[in-house]
Parts: sequence; structure tokens; C-alpha cells
Amino acid sequence: MSVTEDHACAVNAAQVLAEPGARSRVPASVRAQRVAATLDRFVERIGRASAWLTLLLVLLVAGDVGARYFWHVSSVAEQELEWHVLAVIAMLAASYTIQQGEHVRVDIFYNRYSERVKQWMEVLLPLLVILPVALFLAAVSVKFVWMSYAINETSPDPGGLPARWLLKATMPVGFGLVALQGIAMTIKNYLAMRANDEAGDGH
Repeated sequence: MSVTEDHACAVNAAQVLAEPGARSRVPASVRAQRVAATLDRFVERIGRASAWLTLLLVLLVAGDVGARYFWHVSSVAEQELEWHVLAVIAMLAASYTIQQGEHVRVDIFYNRYSERVKQWMEVLLPLLVILPVALFLAAVSVKFVWMSYAINETSPDPGGLPARWLLKATMPVGFGLVALQGIAMTIKNYLAMRANDEAGDGH
């Protein structure tokens, strides 16, 4: 199911909920679909916004190369800012990459499974792998952010950037976004599997 279809489902659910006394009549599947669509939209907006940082990174690298070539000067702060921006892109766009299905998948065994097994894998892998791993990494990374903030960590290089905790803060945020996407995937894939079962029973 695409993000556009998710949005349409969320709009329909919102219209149903707007009716007097409708909340008590709305099926749990509709409410779950609305939650998944909301999470998808949020992750998509973050991903699209982080894509603009790619332009900033290109400009920084071009400026660095130009300054070295034409004026024979360089800045440690600018060089560090380049990999800082790259790190932010990686952390904020990871959830969007998973949402769009552009992440690396090993399908050596997956393609051999039956459709039923594949459906269950699409439900259980986000629930049992993506979600717990992302939450664990987010919780662990908070400690590193706090330690960096407590000591006011800066670059060890002369002329480097200060407040390194700001960069490290993107780790729990990024993993938190991955966890949200894991929840959305679990809900959508489960509802899709159940819809297929109901459609099969209908025939």
C-alpha cells in the first residue's frame, strides 16, 4: 500500500470519526490504519526535508574544493561540517529509506518461501527485528548524547566545531524514527494480510 493510499484511508477514517457517536462504531482496523498512515506521513516529511541537506552538502564540498584550488585555503570547521551534515542525512533519512523499500534486503531464502510465509515475515520482521533494535539503539545512544553534553564535547582538532552533542543527538532521533516506521509497517502489513485472508474467504 502506497503512502498516497494510506493518506486516502486516513482521510476516510477522519470523516467517519467526525460523525456524531462514530468513534464507538469505528472498527479497530480503521483506527489502526489511521495510526499507520499518520506515522507514514510524518516519516515521509522528515525524509523529504532531510533530502534538502544533500544540496547543502554539495555546496559545502564544492566551496571547500574551490577554496583550496583557487585560494589555497581550507577550514577545519567546514570540513567537519561536511561530515556532520552527511551524518545527519544518514540518521534522519534511514526511516524514509525503509519506508520506500530502498534498504538492502537479502532475498536468497525469501524468494523460495510461500506467499503465506512471506506475509508473516512482512509482519513479524518489523515487529521483532526493526522495532526492538531501533528502540535499543535509541536508548543506548541517549547516554552518549548526555555524556557529550555534560562535558561540553568539542572537536579535538584546532578550529573544529563545538557542541558535538548536537550531532550525536541525531542518533536517538534517527533510531526513534526507524522505530516509528517499524510500527507503521507492522500495522500495514498485518492489515494487508488480514484483508487478503478475508478476500480469499469471500471467494
